[in-house]
Amino acid sequence: MMGSSSDGPIVFSSDGMKSFTDNFNEKNLMGFTQFGKLYRGKIKPGIICTQSLDITVKIWDEKADCITSVDYDQYWMVKEEVQFLTNPSVNRHPNLVKLIGYCCEKEVRGVVYELNPKDTLHNLTLADDLSWIQRVNIILQLAGLLEFLHNQDKPYLVLDINASHIILDWDCRPKLCDFGFISGRIIGEMNTPKKQIPISIGYMDPSFAAKDGYRQTSSRVVFGLGVILLGLISKRPFEGVEKLETPKLILENLVQYWAKMEYRPNCSLVHRSLQEDWGYHVQDGAAITELGMRCIEFLAPNRPSMNQIVQSLQNLMVLQRLGDKRPNKREKKFHETLLV
Repeated sequence: MMGSSSDGPIVFSSDGMKSFTDNFNEKNLMGFTQFGKLYRGKIKPGIICTQSLDITVKIWDEKADCITSVDYDQYWMVKEEVQFLTNPSVNRHPNLVKLIGYCCEKEVRGVVYELNPKDTLHNLTLADDLSWIQRVNIILQLAGLLEFLHNQDKPYLVLDINASHIILDWDCRPKLCDFGFISGRIIGEMNTPKKQIPISIGYMDPSFAAKDGYRQTSSRVVFGLGVILLGLISKRPFEGVEKLETPKLILENLVQYWAKMEYRPNCSLVHRSLQEDWGYHVQDGAAITELGMRCIEFLAPNRPSMNQIVQSLQNLMVLQRLGDKRPNKREKKFHETLLV
């Protein structure tokens, strides 16, 4: 079922990967990534530990349209992800998936994460299963992760960040789980075959698509995060990788297109139902909307840096209130009554 591995990731067999997912049963299918599929899984007791372990399995699918359209080595993509997730410079970050092992056989090419998944961010947005505070915290944690990656001495750039590539655990902590379009540091620059692979259509940066589409800059990552931010606050569904075929482009379905049609200075694009949630402040609605609109500016130099995004989010009143441990007036009066 698996090969020996003293300190590094475990090498699993194809049969092992099948056993974890009940032979890739459709009931365990969680969603699609740019290059394949995500499954819920379970490792039985005695295989890697004494107890059973809930996991997430990601496989590369040779039928994925983006793979069949170009000549690209899936085996190298697996090894590249393993190399990234096991690197000491990043492998302890709480918003990156933790790698258990991988399989690089002809029948199955995939990885196994130590993650009991609630669902993908894409699915949870469709299900309308997130509160206002959870949505803000998700954006803040994602921005913090990307800031961390950008601040490396040789920055990592995740050029295809989207809601289908983010898994939430049962505490609603986001975990980035796809790195097919990562570049920088130990990975190096993106090679020519990978540049020919189309990124998720709903997150495509128009300023680069209008040029050559190949430039690898942090502003492309900012654009993708802006799409996620605006989708979360407006409850607009994300477009992109719900299935392996290339989706038909309908501009009105794109979050960024809708936002630019609806936005007016000092307005809020926060969904009305979220405005009734605990912790929502009117000032936050306008501030986070403006931040999202800055992220999707057509001209890349006009977009904020990831550091600026994190700072803007931390300044929101909802997060200031959560960070303030002092009792509010009602609590103070209650405590004073007890002391009388």
